[in-house]
Amino acid sequence: MQDEQTPTQTEALELGISYLRVSTSRQMDTAADVDPDGNSINTQREHCQAKAKRMRVMLQKEFVEPGTSAQSIAKRKVFRQLLQHLKEHPEIKYVFIYMRSRAFRNFTDAAITKRQLAEMGVKLISAREDFGEGIWADAMEAITDIMNEVEVRRNGQDIAIKMANKAKNGGTLGKAKLGYLNGRIQIDGRSVNTIVTDPERKQYIPMAFELFATGQHVITSLQAKLTEAGLRMPHNGQPIALQTLTNLLRDRYYIGYVTYKNIEYKGRHEALVNEETFDAVQRVLDAHSGAGIRYRSHPHYLKGLLWCDRCKTRFIVQRTKGRNGGIYYYFFCRGRQDGIYDHPYVPVEVMEKVVIQHYGAAVHVSDEFLAAVRAGVTDALTDNFELTDELRAAYARRLESLDKKEDYYLDLAPEQGWPKDKLRSKIDQLRTERKTIQRELDTTEHQLETGRAIFTRALDLLTDPQAMYEQADETVRSVLNKAFFTRLYVDGDKITGQTLREPFDLLITSYQRRSNSSAAHNPAHTTSSAAHLTAYGADHHNLSDLNRETLTDRLALALWGQGSSKAGMVGAVGFEPTTPRL
Repeated sequence: MQDEQTPTQTEALELGISYLRVSTSRQMDTAADVDPDGNSINTQREHCQAKAKRMRVMLQKEFVEPGTSAQSIAKRKVFRQLLQHLKEHPEIKYVFIYMRSRAFRNFTDAAITKRQLAEMGVKLISAREDFGEGIWADAMEAITDIMNEVEVRRNGQDIAIKMANKAKNGGTLGKAKLGYLNGRIQIDGRSVNTIVTDPERKQYIPMAFELFATGQHVITSLQAKLTEAGLRMPHNGQPIALQTLTNLLRDRYYIGYVTYKNIEYKGRHEALVNEETFDAVQRVLDAHSGAGIRYRSHPHYLKGLLWCDRCKTRFIVQRTKGRNGGIYYYFFCRGRQDGIYDHPYVPVEVMEKVVIQHYGAAVHVSDEFLAAVRAGVTDALTDNFELTDELRAAYARRLESLDKKEDYYLDLAPEQGWPKDKLRSKIDQLRTERKTIQRELDTTEHQLETGRAIFTRALDLLTDPQAMYEQADETVRSVLNKAFFTRLYVDGDKITGQTLREPFDLLITSYQRRSNSSAAHNPAHTTSSAAHLTAYGADHHNLSDLNRETLTDRLALALWGQGSSKAGMVGAVGFEPTTPRL
């Protein structure tokens, strides 16, 4: 049935098309249960049809540009299609729009489009604006376009200020990220937009970070794990895309921050990941980027541990099909792959046996040594290393000063003309210093106890490591390898060297040096054991260089008989104490 506002073919004098546009998808959703296009589009359609009827123009086609905020005509896909349609249909003489501000957000676009249409013999008609004909009509159109641009820019500045203030106050800008939902809460009787956690998906966010922080996954394998666990995207029910997952792992929003114009603010939303795990993930991502990591791999629990002693390159696993059709796996070094060295292929099962033997030969200490170290650790805990009240008060004053400085810089961030890069650098420096001080306040009183726990667990593992390793499954063997070593060096089918992890580098090396030294000391006596450890310490660590101390180093000071003090535990670096690696 013909629309009552649309002239028939015989009544129409000319042909035209209409261009209807809204800036955001939210405008399209208005009253969607009444009109599928939303009230805004429907309103524009009615006015364009009414104008066309009065001009006795038949609207041949309608172009709808929904939910795009592009300010430039060149960035609007549908409008480009409209221009192409006009080129293909020269019989069309009119383009109807609701208002010029709907089509053009700046004077330049309006002028260029008007000339393009004029060259095709097409006239642009505004349904809500009647400028007439002639020079003065053209002038009024130009003035209207200029004022529209001024209004757009003014609104843009107003929105930028509001968004900066929202970010400064911890508000989330835009759509909720994966793991969160846009919600509304009641504050003093008013409904306020806010961000809440998504009960269906929030558990997958810390899962993703914790799995990736282990270093055992690449993006593809992490995606597979999350998909297997049940993660699906809210809008389409599909597994998370690889690039989306990569961006998620880089996003500091998940540790509680929002960012606006490269300035970071503390958010009001709930953090789903702690900063330590986030930092660990960044290190893994950085190690993967540019490292030539291939996403197709052959997993083995020794992979990543073995290094060639000849060319100092990592061993990789090769999958080979035998003559009889069987599948075999070998270890070989990258030097052989690159044609630099001729290190032989080593069957996986041979390498597994070699590592078991190495545990018995190189990862071994006597029961007497274990008892002596346990006694030394216990003695080290007899001193009280709590921060003094004066030092705690000094820390508190410094934190208060840092908070005031940060607030000052954040107040400057929304202002026009301030150098954003310098402000961001200043804020980052303050936050780094505050994080260091806060960490020291939170952990200093527990550092020795943590060190004791680390040493105790390490000593437990040293009770009979070879038997434990030999009886373990592949998963446990992988964990033990990562606990004891960073590298095992291989030459042929023999392990020729090792790099031990902390604190096993201290314990095992000390035991080996002790065993090779004079037997004049009584190993069962704590102070004698400490004296032997001192010999290792002199080579391993410059004891006066507290800037490089680790938690194990500090505990080792006590075992070496160097004494202990609050100054030694806090560090000799003022308000930027060192950070333990453990």
